[in-house]
Amino acid sequence: MSYVTGSANDLAALRTALVAAATGQGWAWNSGTEVLSKGTSFLRIQVASDFLTFLGMTSAGAGAAPSVVRIGMLAGIPIAWPVVYEIFAFPDEVYLVINYGTDMYQWAAFGASSVGGMPGTGMFVGASVGVSTGNIHMVADAGGNIPGTGDRCCPGLFWAGTVGATVSISLSRNCYVHHDFDGSGWNLQGSLNGVQVGARSLAPLIALLPNTWNSEAVLLPVRCYIPRPESKVSLAADLEHVRITRIDNYTPGQVIQLGSDQWKVFPWFRKSTAARNGGTNVAHTGTFGWAVRYEEL
Repeated sequence: MSYVTGSANDLAALRTALVAAATGQGWAWNSGTEVLSKGTSFLRIQVASDFLTFLGMTSAGAGAAPSVVRIGMLAGIPIAWPVVYEIFAFPDEVYLVINYGTDMYQWAAFGASSVGGMPGTGMFVGASVGVSTGNIHMVADAGGNIPGTGDRCCPGLFWAGTVGATVSISLSRNCYVHHDFDGSGWNLQGSLNGVQVGARSLAPLIALLPNTWNSEAVLLPVRCYIPRPESKVSLAADLEHVRITRIDNYTPGQVIQLGSDQWKVFPWFRKSTAARNGGTNVAHTGTFGWAVRYEEL
Protein backbone atom coordinates (compact mmCIF):
# COMPACT_ATOMS: atom_id res chain seq x y z
CA MET A 1 0.00 0.00 0.00
CA SER A 2 1.12 3.57 -0.65
CA TYR A 3 -0.33 6.75 0.80
CA VAL A 4 0.28 10.08 -0.92
CA THR A 5 -0.99 13.52 0.02
CA GLY A 6 -0.40 16.94 -1.47
CA SER A 7 -1.97 19.99 -3.07
CA ALA A 8 -3.26 20.36 -6.63
CA ASN A 9 -4.04 23.62 -8.41
CA ASP A 10 -6.19 22.11 -11.16
CA LEU A 11 -7.67 18.88 -12.49
CA ALA A 12 -4.63 18.09 -14.64
CA ALA A 13 -2.34 18.21 -11.60
CA LEU A 14 -4.80 16.04 -9.68
CA ARG A 15 -4.77 13.45 -12.47
CA THR A 16 -0.97 13.48 -12.57
CA ALA A 17 -0.77 12.72 -8.86
CA LEU A 18 -3.35 9.93 -9.14
CA VAL A 19 -1.63 8.30 -12.10
CA ALA A 20 1.73 8.44 -10.33
CA ALA A 21 0.32 6.71 -7.25
CA ALA A 22 -1.40 4.02 -9.34
CA THR A 23 1.67 3.26 -11.46
CA GLY A 24 3.58 2.80 -8.21
CA GLN A 25 1.23 -0.16 -7.56
CA GLY A 26 1.78 -1.77 -10.96
CA TRP A 27 -0.71 0.07 -13.17
CA ALA A 28 0.46 1.24 -16.61
CA TRP A 29 -0.36 4.68 -18.03
CA ASN A 30 -0.70 5.42 -21.74
CA SER A 31 -0.58 9.20 -22.10
CA GLY A 32 -1.69 9.01 -25.74
CA THR A 33 -4.96 7.22 -25.04
CA GLU A 34 -5.24 8.53 -21.45
CA VAL A 35 -5.84 4.97 -20.27
CA LEU A 36 -4.61 3.45 -17.04
CA SER A 37 -4.47 -0.34 -17.11
CA LYS A 38 -3.58 -3.39 -15.08
CA GLY A 39 -4.41 -6.93 -16.15
CA THR A 40 -7.99 -6.91 -17.45
CA SER A 41 -8.82 -3.54 -15.87
CA PHE A 42 -8.81 -0.46 -18.10
CA LEU A 43 -9.70 3.07 -17.03
CA ARG A 44 -9.76 6.18 -19.18
CA ILE A 45 -9.07 9.32 -17.10
CA GLN A 46 -9.69 12.65 -18.80
CA VAL A 47 -10.03 16.31 -17.95
CA ALA A 48 -13.24 17.42 -19.65
CA SER A 49 -15.44 20.49 -19.12
CA ASP A 50 -14.24 21.23 -15.58
CA PHE A 51 -14.57 17.61 -14.52
CA LEU A 52 -12.11 14.79 -14.01
CA THR A 53 -13.86 11.87 -15.71
CA PHE A 54 -13.35 8.14 -15.25
CA LEU A 55 -14.60 5.55 -17.76
CA GLY A 56 -14.21 1.84 -17.07
CA MET A 57 -13.50 -0.38 -20.08
CA THR A 58 -12.83 -4.05 -20.81
CA SER A 59 -9.94 -3.25 -23.14
CA ALA A 60 -7.87 -0.22 -24.09
CA GLY A 61 -10.51 1.07 -26.50
CA ALA A 62 -13.70 -0.97 -26.16
CA GLY A 63 -16.26 -2.44 -23.80
CA ALA A 64 -16.98 0.84 -22.00
CA ALA A 65 -19.30 1.29 -19.03
CA PRO A 66 -22.66 3.00 -19.73
CA SER A 67 -21.25 6.39 -18.75
CA VAL A 68 -18.38 8.18 -17.11
CA VAL A 69 -18.25 8.96 -13.40
CA ARG A 70 -16.73 12.24 -12.33
CA ILE A 71 -15.17 14.62 -9.84
CA GLY A 72 -16.34 18.21 -10.28
CA MET A 73 -19.28 20.47 -9.50
CA LEU A 74 -21.56 18.83 -6.95
CA ALA A 75 -24.82 20.20 -5.53
CA GLY A 76 -24.28 23.31 -7.63
CA ILE A 77 -20.97 24.07 -5.89
CA PRO A 78 -17.83 24.15 -8.06
CA ILE A 79 -14.50 22.88 -6.76
CA ALA A 80 -12.46 25.64 -5.11
CA TRP A 81 -8.77 25.42 -6.00
CA PRO A 82 -6.28 24.49 -4.74
CA VAL A 83 -7.47 21.21 -3.23
CA VAL A 84 -5.75 18.91 -0.78
CA TYR A 85 -5.66 15.36 -2.10
CA GLU A 86 -5.09 12.02 -0.41
CA ILE A 87 -4.45 8.88 -2.44
CA PHE A 88 -4.66 5.40 -0.94
CA ALA A 89 -3.19 2.98 -3.48
CA PHE A 90 -3.29 -0.78 -3.02
CA PRO A 91 -2.35 -3.41 -5.62
CA ASP A 92 -6.00 -4.01 -6.63
CA GLU A 93 -7.83 -0.96 -5.25
CA VAL A 94 -7.08 2.77 -5.56
CA TYR A 95 -8.92 5.55 -3.71
CA LEU A 96 -8.65 9.31 -4.20
CA VAL A 97 -10.10 11.83 -1.74
CA ILE A 98 -9.99 15.60 -2.22
CA ASN A 99 -10.84 18.32 0.31
CA TYR A 100 -11.74 21.90 -0.63
CA GLY A 101 -13.77 24.83 0.66
CA THR A 102 -12.79 23.78 4.21
CA ASP A 103 -15.48 21.11 4.71
CA MET A 104 -16.24 19.60 1.30
CA TYR A 105 -14.90 16.28 0.05
CA GLN A 106 -15.11 14.28 -3.17
CA TRP A 107 -13.69 10.90 -4.08
CA ALA A 108 -12.92 8.46 -6.87
CA ALA A 109 -12.33 4.72 -6.63
CA PHE A 110 -11.27 2.01 -9.05
CA GLY A 111 -9.68 -1.42 -9.20
CA ALA A 112 -10.41 -5.11 -9.56
CA SER A 113 -13.12 -6.90 -7.60
CA SER A 114 -11.91 -9.62 -5.25
CA VAL A 115 -15.05 -11.68 -5.90
CA GLY A 116 -14.21 -14.78 -7.92
CA GLY A 117 -16.27 -16.71 -10.44
CA MET A 118 -17.67 -13.78 -12.42
CA PRO A 119 -17.75 -13.98 -16.22
CA GLY A 120 -16.75 -10.31 -16.43
CA THR A 121 -13.39 -8.67 -15.77
CA GLY A 122 -14.33 -7.51 -12.25
CA MET A 123 -13.20 -3.95 -13.00
CA PHE A 124 -14.99 -1.46 -10.72
CA VAL A 125 -15.05 2.32 -10.88
CA GLY A 126 -16.90 5.02 -8.97
CA ALA A 127 -16.72 8.72 -8.18
CA SER A 128 -18.73 11.36 -6.36
CA VAL A 129 -20.69 12.57 -9.39
CA GLY A 130 -22.54 10.78 -12.19
CA VAL A 131 -23.43 12.57 -15.39
CA SER A 132 -26.03 14.61 -13.52
CA THR A 133 -24.71 17.34 -11.20
CA GLY A 134 -27.99 18.17 -9.50
CA ASN A 135 -28.57 18.41 -5.78
CA ILE A 136 -27.81 15.51 -3.49
CA HIS A 137 -30.30 12.81 -2.52
CA MET A 138 -29.00 10.78 0.42
CA VAL A 139 -31.55 9.59 2.92
CA ALA A 140 -31.88 8.02 6.35
CA ASP A 141 -32.95 4.58 5.15
CA ALA A 142 -29.58 4.18 3.40
CA GLY A 143 -31.36 2.99 0.29
CA GLY A 144 -30.15 5.74 -1.97
CA ASN A 145 -33.32 5.53 -4.04
CA ILE A 146 -33.06 8.21 -6.68
CA PRO A 147 -36.26 10.18 -7.38
CA GLY A 148 -37.82 10.05 -10.82
CA THR A 149 -36.52 13.36 -12.12
CA GLY A 150 -33.02 11.99 -12.65
CA ASP A 151 -31.28 15.21 -11.60
CA ARG A 152 -30.05 14.17 -8.16
CA CYS A 153 -26.77 12.63 -7.09
CA CYS A 154 -26.21 9.95 -4.46
CA PRO A 155 -22.46 10.44 -3.84
CA GLY A 156 -21.61 7.24 -1.96
CA LEU A 157 -19.59 4.30 -3.25
CA PHE A 158 -22.09 1.59 -4.33
CA TRP A 159 -24.70 3.38 -2.24
CA ALA A 160 -27.55 4.01 -4.66
CA GLY A 161 -30.03 1.17 -4.90
CA THR A 162 -32.93 1.23 -7.30
CA VAL A 163 -33.36 3.71 -10.11
CA GLY A 164 -36.92 4.78 -10.87
CA ALA A 165 -38.48 3.85 -14.19
CA THR A 166 -38.29 7.40 -15.52
CA VAL A 167 -34.63 7.87 -14.63
CA SER A 168 -31.79 7.27 -17.06
CA ILE A 169 -29.24 5.06 -15.33
CA SER A 170 -26.47 6.88 -17.19
CA LEU A 171 -27.54 10.15 -15.56
CA SER A 172 -27.75 9.06 -11.96
CA ARG A 173 -25.41 6.09 -11.57
CA ASN A 174 -21.98 6.99 -10.20
CA CYS A 175 -20.52 3.47 -9.73
CA TYR A 176 -20.09 0.47 -11.99
CA VAL A 177 -18.57 -3.00 -11.92
CA HIS A 178 -18.05 -5.23 -14.96
CA HIS A 179 -19.60 -8.48 -13.76
CA ASP A 180 -21.21 -9.68 -17.04
CA PHE A 181 -23.62 -11.99 -15.23
CA ASP A 182 -26.23 -13.18 -17.73
CA GLY A 183 -24.39 -11.24 -20.41
CA SER A 184 -25.36 -7.88 -18.88
CA GLY A 185 -21.88 -6.37 -18.77
CA TRP A 186 -21.70 -3.31 -16.50
CA ASN A 187 -25.45 -3.12 -15.85
CA LEU A 188 -26.23 -2.98 -12.11
CA GLN A 189 -30.00 -2.70 -12.39
CA GLY A 190 -31.01 -5.92 -14.10
CA SER A 191 -34.69 -6.56 -14.73
CA LEU A 192 -35.85 -6.95 -11.12
CA ASN A 193 -37.53 -3.68 -10.22
CA GLY A 194 -36.94 -2.80 -6.57
CA VAL A 195 -34.00 -5.13 -5.95
CA GLN A 196 -31.28 -3.25 -4.12
CA VAL A 197 -27.77 -3.38 -5.52
CA GLY A 198 -26.24 -0.93 -3.07
CA ALA A 199 -26.26 -0.13 0.63
CA ARG A 200 -29.93 -0.94 1.32
CA SER A 201 -29.02 -4.36 2.72
CA LEU A 202 -27.05 -2.58 5.45
CA ALA A 203 -29.81 -0.11 6.31
CA PRO A 204 -30.79 -1.70 9.67
CA LEU A 205 -27.16 -1.63 10.82
CA ILE A 206 -26.50 1.89 9.55
CA ALA A 207 -29.60 3.04 11.45
CA LEU A 208 -28.08 1.76 14.72
CA LEU A 209 -24.91 3.83 14.38
CA PRO A 210 -23.26 5.31 16.31
CA ASN A 211 -23.41 2.90 19.22
CA THR A 212 -25.37 4.47 22.09
CA TRP A 213 -23.17 2.68 24.64
CA ASN A 214 -19.76 3.98 23.62
CA SER A 215 -20.58 6.52 20.85
CA GLU A 216 -18.42 4.62 18.35
CA ALA A 217 -19.47 3.55 14.86
CA VAL A 218 -18.96 0.08 13.41
CA LEU A 219 -17.22 -0.15 10.03
CA LEU A 220 -19.51 -1.95 7.58
CA PRO A 221 -18.53 -3.61 4.27
CA VAL A 222 -18.85 -1.87 0.91
CA ARG A 223 -20.51 -4.36 -1.43
CA CYS A 224 -22.34 -4.43 -4.74
CA TYR A 225 -24.99 -7.03 -5.60
CA ILE A 226 -26.35 -7.82 -9.05
CA PRO A 227 -30.00 -8.84 -9.65
CA ARG A 228 -30.22 -12.28 -11.30
CA PRO A 229 -33.03 -14.38 -12.81
CA GLU A 230 -35.51 -16.15 -10.52
CA SER A 231 -35.32 -13.32 -7.97
CA LYS A 232 -31.75 -14.12 -6.99
CA VAL A 233 -28.79 -11.78 -6.46
CA SER A 234 -25.05 -12.31 -6.83
CA LEU A 235 -22.20 -10.52 -5.12
CA ALA A 236 -20.04 -8.65 -7.65
CA ALA A 237 -17.83 -6.47 -5.44
CA ASP A 238 -16.70 -6.76 -1.82
CA LEU A 239 -14.11 -4.06 -1.35
CA GLU A 240 -11.20 -4.91 0.91
CA HIS A 241 -9.84 -1.54 1.96
CA VAL A 242 -12.90 0.68 2.53
CA ARG A 243 -15.89 0.60 4.87
CA ILE A 244 -19.23 2.40 5.34
CA THR A 245 -19.83 4.14 8.67
CA ARG A 246 -21.53 7.08 10.43
CA ILE A 247 -19.33 10.02 11.36
CA ASP A 248 -21.44 11.78 14.03
CA ASN A 249 -18.59 11.58 16.52
CA TYR A 250 -15.65 11.66 14.11
CA THR A 251 -13.90 14.65 12.59
CA PRO A 252 -13.36 14.35 8.82
CA GLY A 253 -9.83 13.08 8.29
CA GLN A 254 -9.64 11.54 11.76
CA VAL A 255 -7.70 8.28 12.06
CA ILE A 256 -9.21 5.51 14.16
CA GLN A 257 -7.40 2.40 15.35
CA LEU A 258 -9.13 -0.99 15.23
CA GLY A 259 -6.82 -3.77 16.31
CA SER A 260 -3.73 -3.57 14.15
CA ASP A 261 -5.52 -1.58 11.42
CA GLN A 262 -5.86 2.17 11.03
CA TRP A 263 -8.76 3.74 9.13
CA LYS A 264 -9.14 7.33 7.97
CA VAL A 265 -12.69 8.69 8.14
CA PHE A 266 -14.37 11.01 5.61
CA PRO A 267 -17.88 12.28 4.83
CA TRP A 268 -19.24 11.25 1.46
CA PHE A 269 -19.42 14.95 0.62
CA ARG A 270 -20.08 17.32 3.51
CA LYS A 271 -20.85 16.50 7.12
CA SER A 272 -24.01 17.88 8.73
CA THR A 273 -24.90 17.00 12.31
CA ALA A 274 -27.92 19.33 12.13
CA ALA A 275 -29.46 17.08 9.44
CA ARG A 276 -27.62 13.86 10.20
CA ASN A 277 -29.99 11.67 8.17
CA GLY A 278 -29.34 13.51 4.93
CA GLY A 279 -32.21 14.46 2.67
CA THR A 280 -33.28 15.39 -0.85
CA ASN A 281 -32.11 18.52 -2.68
CA VAL A 282 -29.45 19.19 -0.07
CA ALA A 283 -25.79 20.24 -0.23
CA HIS A 284 -24.52 17.77 2.35
CA THR A 285 -24.55 14.04 3.15
CA GLY A 286 -25.61 14.17 6.80
CA THR A 287 -23.37 11.98 8.92
CA PHE A 288 -23.15 9.25 6.30
CA GLY A 289 -19.51 8.55 5.58
CA TRP A 290 -16.80 6.04 4.94
CA ALA A 291 -13.36 4.93 6.12
CA VAL A 292 -10.27 4.03 4.09
CA ARG A 293 -7.54 1.72 5.33
CA TYR A 294 -4.63 3.98 6.19
CA GLU A 295 -0.91 3.65 6.66
CA GLU A 296 1.16 6.80 6.66
CA LEU A 297 4.53 6.12 5.07
